[in-house]
Amino acid sequence: LARILGDCRSFRPEVSAAIEKEMRRIAEGTAQAYNVAAEVAYTREFVPLINDAALVDEALAAARTALADDAVRVATDDAVRIAAEPMTASEDFARFLDHVPGCFVFMGNGDTAPLHNPVYDFNDEALLQGTRFHAALVRRRLPAL
Repeated sequence: LARILGDCRSFRPEVSAAIEKEMRRIAEGTAQAYNVAAEVAYTREFVPLINDAALVDEALAAARTALADDAVRVATDDAVRIAAEPMTASEDFARFLDHVPGCFVFMGNGDTAPLHNPVYDFNDEALLQGTRFHAALVRRRLPAL
């Protein structure tokens, strides 16, 4: 008995389907060559998170009205990225975007270890910035009463 575990991440569902098809083909061909059985259990735990372009523009406009001028910028380092290259991080929010258009936003947290690191230290000051951003976004998206 041999067992191989791993995950595959892609930016488009058709790529995920092609990966699954090829994995099955290779496993079945290898099993046939050695006169053994193969079973492939392929699940899609990680789906691409695809932002709605119009909502990205809305989020950027809200951020620019609610935050300091230097808080929203295009950067080449890891601090802030706008229109960044695709990344293969996994995020459950992607499942919501399968059902309703949306936009995932990275909010800065200062100089600390990355999330899920045992020495990560949440910057409580970031709550104020996040609240300002979300309030500005609500003001832009909801009709005035």
